[in-house]
Amino acid sequence: MKNPEKLLNENEVAFPPAPPERLEAGLDDILCRALFQDPEVAAAISMEIAAGIVL
Repeated sequence: MKNPEKLLNENEVAFPPAPPERLEAGLDDILCRALFQDPEVAAAISMEIAAGIVL
């Protein structure tokens, strides 16, 4: 299927909402009180736990 968006639009099928694109930032650009979203924290912790189990 070459253009699924066009096909969905023609058949009046709604798109699921897409999350906003993440901006690239350096460590100096992040505020000291910046908040992380729960899924991001959970994914980061899961990766650390998995790495610890493997070792």
